Amino acid sequence: MGGVAFLYSSVGHGGTTGYLAVMALLGVGSSWARPGALWINCAIASVAAWRFQRAGFFDWRVFVPLATVSVPLAWLGSRLHFEGRTAAVTLGLTLLGAGWMLGWGRRDKAELPTQPARLPVALAAGGTLGLLAGITGIGGGVFLTPLLIFLRWAPAKTAGGISALFIVVNSAAGWVGLGRQAVITQPASLACLLIGTIGAFVGTQFGVRRWGTVAFRRALAVVLWIAAVKLLITGR
Repeated sequence: MGGVAFLYSSVGHGGTTGYLAVMALLGVGSSWARPGALWINCAIASVAAWRFQRAGFFDWRVFVPLATVSVPLAWLGSRLHFEGRTAAVTLGLTLLGAGWMLGWGRRDKAELPTQPARLPVALAAGGTLGLLAGITGIGGGVFLTPLLIFLRWAPAKTAGGISALFIVVNSAAGWVGLGRQAVITQPASLACLLIGTIGAFVGTQFGVRRWGTVAFRRALAVVLWIAAVKLLITGR
């Protein structure tokens, strides 16, 4: 859990896909895995959001329209069930391609200048990602960060900061939407949270202070590939 939190938080993510993969390998039941991954994800992303914002890697003008629509739809999505393997494979292949383009695809030596986010597009993107986050039980950062970079709405590290808070609000909405299923009583959950929080503090130190743009984008690419492999293997 600590390693997952380190890697994901370093790029402004919470790590739901990584936690779900670990839990699947350990044989943890879905009744604990989904809510457990969501609230650990929320805690780790909160650390990332705080660290990135303090370092100046955040933009409220981009975040607000995205979150306004995503939160209620994340709650709605958490009430639904996602069982389509075809959709999961499609998303997995998309993340594989996005990871390659972000980390090793052709790009200018310096980041291109950003451009303002168009409100209708931002609202549509936020709603789509919020619904997807709720249905799949993740925070949506693995989809939002590359989108922000590809559309040039934010530089790479600012995209990480925006995604971190986006993950927090959507994970919280999805967690509430689970109702009684969101209640977890296993003592192991506290240990996972503690280890994950330590990993997040170390990971965000690298992401915010030490890694340059290229290293940051390649770390993000690895995160996307982990999520993609999880989708391709499990089909959800």
